[in-house]
Amino acid sequence: MSETNELREAEGLIAQGMEAKAQPILWRLFESKNSEIALQAGLFLLAALDHVTQGELLLQITDRCIATASALGRKDIYVFLLVQKAKFLLRELSDLLYRRQCLKLAANVFEWIDFSLREDEAEYRAITGKMKGLNQESADLVTRALGEAKSNPDHYFQGKVSMELGEVGFSRYMLDLGLLMEGGPWKSKIHNIYFVRRWNLDKFISYDRKARQMLRESFRNALLFQKRAMEEFIAGGHRSEAGHAAYALALHHTFIFRFSKANRYLKLATTMANPQRDVNLLSRIAKLGKMLKDGCRHPRNWVEEMGLDLPRALRPRVPTRPRP
Repeated sequence: MSETNELREAEGLIAQGMEAKAQPILWRLFESKNSEIALQAGLFLLAALDHVTQGELLLQITDRCIATASALGRKDIYVFLLVQKAKFLLRELSDLLYRRQCLKLAANVFEWIDFSLREDEAEYRAITGKMKGLNQESADLVTRALGEAKSNPDHYFQGKVSMELGEVGFSRYMLDLGLLMEGGPWKSKIHNIYFVRRWNLDKFISYDRKARQMLRESFRNALLFQKRAMEEFIAGGHRSEAGHAAYALALHHTFIFRFSKANRYLKLATTMANPQRDVNLLSRIAKLGKMLKDGCRHPRNWVEEMGLDLPRALRPRVPTRPRP
């Protein structure tokens, strides 16, 4: 079978939600001497790998694909990859924030406790410095991508870039939720009560006025990019892609308990999705619909599911790449 046909086979497997079967094919093609094939395989790997547990590997693939796209003169892919890298960096920032909060957990709850070990304090400061660097790098990548994207008026291209920028904006919003929170024993308990979060009262308990303004701006930016993506896809006649953007808008509104708007975008996503092509999307739409009916009372605990609440040595091991 030719490399082109193998690439098509892997793409079909990913579309059917069979990423594990697609990965061995994609890893082999990623080492192809044909730069175009290797680039396309790298792009599919970014979709097939686990974005929660394989962040370092995703960054390595992205850096290599950025260099290949630049060498081939594929400016559209180059811009897309810049945004992808910014998104992966923000996920890495979230992991670092979680680790930093764990190091200072006792001090956040009991004012008379500081760091239990000098090593913990040193690690806390090192993580803080690394977070500043990653945050700046992510912001610089977004600025570069926006500058490069202006030269291409194609609706599909603009929609794709806007959709990815919307994901970056939402990741930054999620990061700001942790960075700007003012903790404490009573605040934390009240903050986590369902009805407090359901009516967004947690923003008045755990965040000051300036922090609330920053959070509103972060969330508004994410929505603006996703809406622009949906409009660009519709203008270009790409209804399936517009369905993905509508689903993203529904997901974002669900997170802040705006269920009526979430349902509206979810119905729009359903009408736009292609039953043959978007099997994965329709499955996610059905799951989100159940969450909305439940009122998001029983969200999935991703931290516990992925073992991220365990010490690093006890976490499930994820292979960097499958053996041939």
